This record gives sequence, C-alpha cells and structure tokens, in this order.
Amino acid sequence: MASVINDQKLKGMQPEGAPLTESLPGRGMGAILFKRPGEAPPSAYFRYRRDGKSYLVKIGSCKTGARGAGLTLPKIRERAWELAKVAYEHGDVKAHLAFLEKQAEAERHASELALAEQVRLRAIEAARGSLAELFNDYIDSRRGTVRESQVAELERVLRVELEEANPDVAEMKARDVRPGHIRQILLPIWDRGSKGMADKVRAYLHAAYQYGLTAEHSLSRTSRKSFALELNPVALLPKEHKATAQTRVLSDAELKHFWQTITQTDEVGPVMARLLKFVIATGGQRIDQVSREPWTSYDSEKRTLRLIDAKGRGGVRRVHLIPLSKRAIELLEEVEPLTGRHDFIWTTTGKKPIATTSPSHAVRDWLASKHGKINGEQIPHFTPRDLRRTCAQLMQRYGVENQISDLLQSHGQTGVVGQHYRNNPEAYLPEKLKAMAGFEAALSKVLG
Repeated sequence: MASVINDQKLKGMQPEGAPLTESLPGRGMGAILFKRPGEAPPSAYFRYRRDGKSYLVKIGSCKTGARGAGLTLPKIRERAWELAKVAYEHGDVKAHLAFLEKQAEAERHASELALAEQVRLRAIEAARGSLAELFNDYIDSRRGTVRESQVAELERVLRVELEEANPDVAEMKARDVRPGHIRQILLPIWDRGSKGMADKVRAYLHAAYQYGLTAEHSLSRTSRKSFALELNPVALLPKEHKATAQTRVLSDAELKHFWQTITQTDEVGPVMARLLKFVIATGGQRIDQVSREPWTSYDSEKRTLRLIDAKGRGGVRRVHLIPLSKRAIELLEEVEPLTGRHDFIWTTTGKKPIATTSPSHAVRDWLASKHGKINGEQIPHFTPRDLRRTCAQLMQRYGVENQISDLLQSHGQTGVVGQHYRNNPEAYLPEKLKAMAGFEAALSKVLG
C-alpha cells in the first residue's frame, strides 16, 4: 500500500524484502518504488503506467546515513516529479530519455568539433606570416634577379623603416595590415623631407604585397610561411611624390676643382677618393657597378675592366667592357698598394666592396670641407650620379657621337642590338675606344 516514505522506513528495509511505494500527488502521475535486492542500500524507481502496462525507470540509490552515498528523499522526489512530467508530456519516458541522451551526445560531439576547429584556426592564424616576414620573403625572391645594391637597399628598408621605426606594424600579421598602418610607416619619412624615399618605400611595400598575393602557392618559393592575403593595402595610398628630372651638371671649374682636391680631403679616404676619380676617368660609369668589381675583372694586358650591368626592368645581367685610358690605369696603380692583396679593388675592409651609400657620403663630406668652395662661393650640392651626367654632357660638347658615348656608358642597350651585345661583349670595343679617346681629350682640356 502506498504511503509517505521516510528515512526510518528506508533504513528498516530488509534485503530481498517487500518493496515500498510512495504515490506522487495527482491522479495518474505515477509513484516512487523503493527496492532492496541485496545488501546494498535501497534503490528508488519511478513507476508509471502506459497503455495498460507498468514501467520502471531507475532514479538512483538511496542515502541511508549521514556519510553514505546516494540521493536523499527530497532529491528522489524532485527527480520523480521531473520524470512524471516527462511521462505526462511524452508518454514513453525511456524513449524520451534515450532521445535526450542522444541529443546531448550530439551536442557534445558538435562542441568537441567546434573546439577542435577553433584550435586548428588558432594554429593557422599563429602560423600566418607577419609584414616583416612577407617583406623578407619578397627580398629573397629578388636575389639573383636584381643588383646586389638593390637587395641591400631592400634589407635596409626592412631593418630601419619597419623593424626599428615601426616594430608594432612589422610584427602584425601581413593580412591584418591596413592602409592606415602603411601611412604610419610612410608619414615620418615624408615629414623629414625625404619625399622620394617615402615613395620608394611605398613602392617596395606595394611590390611585396603583390608578390604575396600571387606567389604564396608557387612551387619555387623557398619559404613555407603562409600569408593568406586578400588585398594589397598599399594600393589604396596614392603616389604623392612626383620625381623631377635631375639636371645637375658640374661646370668645368667645379669638375677640375673636385678632381684636384678630392684626394686632399681629410674626411674622404684614399680608396674612396680614387674611386670617385676613376668613375670620372672611365667616362662616367655607374659607381655601384664599378665599386663591386674584383681585381680579376681588370685585364692589364687588354687594358679593360669588366663590369656586370644588371640595370633595367628584370635585372638582365650582361658584361660591359670598358677600355681604360692611361689616366684610369694610373688610378688603379695608385690603389693597388692599398687593396691589391684583397679580392676587391674598391674596399676599405678587405672583406667586401665599399657600401653603395658611401660614395654619396664622401661627396657630401667633400662639399662640407674647406674644398667645397670656389673663390669663397659654396659649390651647389651634387651626387656621384651627377658625375655620370657631367661626363655624358662633356662628350656631347666636345663632339663625341651620342651613339658611341651611349655605348661607353652602357646606356640604352636593349632589343636585338642589346642581345647581340650581351652575347659578344667585345663587339663594340672599337666604338668604345673611339668614345674613350674623345672623352679623354675633352677631360684633358678641362683638367688642364
């Protein structure tokens, strides 16, 4: 007979004894059945009827002592009421509980998958390359295709303008960089008056992002960094600086004064001074090409110097042979005691050629010295590049044909003619000798 069960009755239940029953309030809501099949504490069940049959759903073991395990009577009744509601609303309690368990298992599985996906995405994101790594990848892609001086300049931009001046942006994931971050890099360069340099850095960054957008999945790429770029943030920044054509040409008086005093300037070393004079003596060759050549490029018997010209889009490398005048050979003989024991002609360390930025610094030091004036008047600023232009115009003034002066300066050698020239660098030596003779005659008149 159903009655209200208490702790005392539960404790008094005998193993294998008759079960106890406690009806739930309300008609047809079922009852709680207590059984003790053995020496273990009694177990509670929810009993309900459905379609004329009686069903049991286990609630749990009963707690019969202060230190014992199991459920208290209030907890058992609470759980029985929950099951009674299930029976009332769904009928088959076991089927509904099985459904809920299956649903919970599916949710647990989905949660585990979601967590695993989050871990995977976090790992992918952590592996994404930074702006500095993208720029370094771009530099590696240019090695062997552009001049070493350009690679060195790219490395300088990475070190100075990104890693040192803007470490926060340099360390950002490349895909997270926005136009505002690029502006943060460029604005200080612009504000210090280096508008041309700001435009160069912009161009380098733009090229790095274009490389990242197109080359990430290239099989020839050595880096395994992933960038997952979707846009080029540099493209949204306009090119602000408009380059003006350089027109600085040294006057005859300036050229003569520079030639006579550059080796007397304390601020300019003897090797650097002779390099600047050698550039003039060879008809205005590109100083970065001259400065990197080893002694093995000098042929004393043929009186020539071999340069490697990689100027122009694509950096196509070709041999450029220069016929040397007596004046140029004398400069090599002067520098030979200083650097002859080393690999490179123009070196101050003995280990590598003079840095590409050093000639510009040397000219600035000369201009700032006591020799930077003529009759008390400061000589206007010029750069080593202006020496090349000065030599070109000197040849033009003294009647050297443009075609052969261009050959001497390795200017504009493209197309079919350029291909022939690359395949046979000695082919134009006669024309170059003619140009050099005309230039030497003009230079002798200027220098006196």
